[in-house]
Amino acid sequence: MDDNCNDFPQCVSRVRRSLPPLLTSWLLASLLSVCGSSIAQTPANLLINGDAQAGLCANDWLAVKTIPGWRTLLGSPTVLCNAIMKLTGTDEKTSGKAFFAAGPYGDSVLVQTIDIADAAQAIDASQVTYQLSGALGGKGRHIGEAQVVASFLGGHGEILGPPAKLDGATAKARDYANRFLARSVSGAVPAGTRTISVQLQFIHTAPVNNVGYARDLSLTLSVPVAPRPLQRPPSQVPHFDHVFFVMMENTDFSQLIGSRHAPFINQLAREGTLLANYNGVAHPSDENYLAVAAGDTYVQGAVYFPELQLDIRHIGDQLDAAGKTWKAYEQGMGTPCNLTSKYDKDYLPDDAPFILFSNVAKDPVRCAQHLVDTRELATDLGSGATTPDFLWIAADEYHDGEDSGNGNAHSLQVQDKWLKQLLQPIFASPAWTSQRSLLILTWDESARQTGYNQIATIVYGSKQTTASDTVSTRSYNHYSTARVIEDALGVDPMTANDRYVEPYNDAFSADTRMPASTLSASLPEVAVGANVVLEYILKPDDRKTDAWIALFPRQTQTLSRKAALLARKVPVWGGVAGISTAHLKPGAYSAYLITGNTPAPVAGPANFTLIP
Repeated sequence: MDDNCNDFPQCVSRVRRSLPPLLTSWLLASLLSVCGSSIAQTPANLLINGDAQAGLCANDWLAVKTIPGWRTLLGSPTVLCNAIMKLTGTDEKTSGKAFFAAGPYGDSVLVQTIDIADAAQAIDASQVTYQLSGALGGKGRHIGEAQVVASFLGGHGEILGPPAKLDGATAKARDYANRFLARSVSGAVPAGTRTISVQLQFIHTAPVNNVGYARDLSLTLSVPVAPRPLQRPPSQVPHFDHVFFVMMENTDFSQLIGSRHAPFINQLAREGTLLANYNGVAHPSDENYLAVAAGDTYVQGAVYFPELQLDIRHIGDQLDAAGKTWKAYEQGMGTPCNLTSKYDKDYLPDDAPFILFSNVAKDPVRCAQHLVDTRELATDLGSGATTPDFLWIAADEYHDGEDSGNGNAHSLQVQDKWLKQLLQPIFASPAWTSQRSLLILTWDESARQTGYNQIATIVYGSKQTTASDTVSTRSYNHYSTARVIEDALGVDPMTANDRYVEPYNDAFSADTRMPASTLSASLPEVAVGANVVLEYILKPDDRKTDAWIALFPRQTQTLSRKAALLARKVPVWGGVAGISTAHLKPGAYSAYLITGNTPAPVAGPANFTLIP
């Protein structure tokens, strides 16, 4: 055996680089001759970050972290630190520092797709087997659990052969204890397989947060396939001269989007890109501010200024290091760096988070230079040169929607009027009309404080730099916004959360205005009892009435809502629906998007298969 070939992935990569890409069989034979037969005994784990160790972990049951290597389809899954929970039973030992968890807002789904085309020749000769393994767990008597399904797909995404599944770590199986149970399954890789889609579902979690767990997930093949390295998700965010960031408060997505009480906001959503699967990362407010401004939540629970002071690196530091200018504009501040409410009874100094950072709060000169009243904005907008590269703009507690009613009709009217007065001068400024400028309008958290944190986020750029009248259904959160700000202005990431999160690239694609409503199934196969994930977008003409996603057996001819096996009412415009399959049987199904003003479905079929 070659003494320089003790590392399996390096050995695979070295041999692959020395060969033409189509000579897969020679690659496999060469591996054995170069590295010895013992390499077959140590197959590589093809799952990226299958052990949940690559990113940050939470010691807060209510906080969300980025999970490197995985794409979130539904909910807000997270990674918890081992220290957060005491385990009992015979399988109490945990590896590493952390494990996957359902997250604080109910059921959730993660997925990653593994390319195994390099082993195509051996696979098509029916010479390849797989092993899927991991430890699944839960909390005490709670019924929440984890489930892993691996689907074998052909070159066109078609399902090939039976999937692999790990499950069974029910509360009863765990003896109603905090425990992980080892699970493993193996079998033959179906001929024709080119990719394997691996989904990690957390089910039956509501209404309790973080009650399903997984760790040490592994997928291996009996022939060598080089595992992919962990990489930062690619960015298509273009360069901008200015980024205007506005964070309002305590308003649900469902309260705002489509509401007649917020006409300006909804018109802005039509002119830009609406992120319809965007969630806050914590409750209450300040952790969400920190996620954008510093790449993590950092604190636990209701801790506010002046008790909250952090000696950490933040976006202001990153901008300074890159030679960029920045200011936070706060309604009611009065004089620069004022920390009292003498000018505005509804003013709170931490509505923009920079006062929470020690290197701002304890430096009067720096604080006065960067923290100012919103009245200074009119002067700074006088030219592109005097407009900062990054602007964080905050309303006071009344106008941001919280003290005016937490997203109720009056609150929406107050927010809508304030935003119109704020943004119209920005859109008329030289920074907007003559330069490349980006507006990100979001909310810190939902009005509901338990089991839910979906909020609206609107992305709108000058000079047609963002897609118009577009709805995105991909999963994003405040770390995604931090990443977009960094990429737009060319500054470095702050933590693993914003480094490995996916930016909202689809907001910057060519105009993706939909000529028709769409519906798609995100997963080809789902186990009975888990959630089928359906992404949908309604074109403007179909948004004028209520909408439902209806499920039917495959090949059903009568496609009315009344004839459906089940129908879920969904928000207009678009989004992601996770629909439980607990009351369905194994088989082939189709989903359709139905509205109240058309006799036929406006989108579908979205096909999926339920497995036992």
